[in-house]
Amino acid sequence: MAKRDKTEDLVKEIIHEEDWKRMNATAELLKRGPEAVRHLLGVLADENPRLRAEAALMLGRIKDRTAGVPIVELLKDPEPIVRTAAAEALQHVADDSALASLVRLLEEPDHRDTAASVLGRLKDPGALDPLVAMLKSQDPTARRMAAEAMEQLADPRSADAWIEAMGDPELRVIASRSLKRIAELRERIENILDGLREIEDTVALEEARVGVVMNLIALGRPAVSDLLVALEDEHWMVREVAAQALGLIGDLRAVEPLLRKAKADRDMGVRESCIKALGEFGDTRAVEVLVEAVNVPTTRLAASEGLSKIKDVSVLLPHVELIKRMRADRDGLVSYHGGLIMDKLDKLMSEQGMPQKEETAARDEWDEEVPAPTPRTAAGPDMPNGGITV
Repeated sequence: MAKRDKTEDLVKEIIHEEDWKRMNATAELLKRGPEAVRHLLGVLADENPRLRAEAALMLGRIKDRTAGVPIVELLKDPEPIVRTAAAEALQHVADDSALASLVRLLEEPDHRDTAASVLGRLKDPGALDPLVAMLKSQDPTARRMAAEAMEQLADPRSADAWIEAMGDPELRVIASRSLKRIAELRERIENILDGLREIEDTVALEEARVGVVMNLIALGRPAVSDLLVALEDEHWMVREVAAQALGLIGDLRAVEPLLRKAKADRDMGVRESCIKALGEFGDTRAVEVLVEAVNVPTTRLAASEGLSKIKDVSVLLPHVELIKRMRADRDGLVSYHGGLIMDKLDKLMSEQGMPQKEETAARDEWDEEVPAPTPRTAAGPDMPNGGITV
């Protein structure tokens, strides 16, 4: 008899009166992930506002971006508790479609203040294109709110839109202020990178690296566009610090360019920096590059650390044998990362009732077991027993 699906019951228990029931339901739904999303989306229209709110928060914890647009709709909910939960959840599930829906709310007088507040909290570059489009709205309040949200992004890609907005008397002050800020940002980034280009001594370059990376990270997401350009710089150290900063800033726009440079940059140090940066994202798109890099001596440590940070561990199931070899590796850090991943995979396979493979990790020549020598006696092989064993 097929096991009855209890996900629907678990969803209802996230508002149970007893703490242990709520905690158990939360843990189980997180474990079920995508399976739970369908049921949680189904109760976003439930008559109980507390259930609507908790379902939205749970979708935020699961971080399934298919929930983005439905949760934006909850910002129109009559109950404050639901609107607050929706705003919180959107920080984790707002994809491009959700951001576009959010920007469109700026034209709805009853909901524009809430939408503007959420956009200000998110500061997501994915909202740039719909915000630029909203600058041409017939609604002057919507135009002003879109401009204010764009100003917070401080994204250099918005320069052309700001130049055009200078023609709107109501936006001219914001546009002028934003263009000045973008120019200052670009000048600061260029000055930081020029400082590296002027250093000729390799040791001095390495000493300057940490400070440069920290300065770039401090600029945050507005620096991403210029850092992506710096990934193509002629100077190898400029490319390295750009990769490091992009990884630590964590903007998903950097994943594809970093993947490309990890595969093809002419400098090994840059490739390794890109691999380390990709590991910071935990993005499944990096798996194949990281798997390949594990087999290269100069990148194996960075790649093993990157694989240990992959968020969706199920994508590593086809690479179980590689992970087992990592766990048995002579390098303590590679072995440590392999062990972390294998623990997650063992748990996943156990939960899904999957058979766990026997240990087949290959041994290299350093791992071969050498038989102990046969004991010899001081009296020699032809002497009677009783000689001294050595």
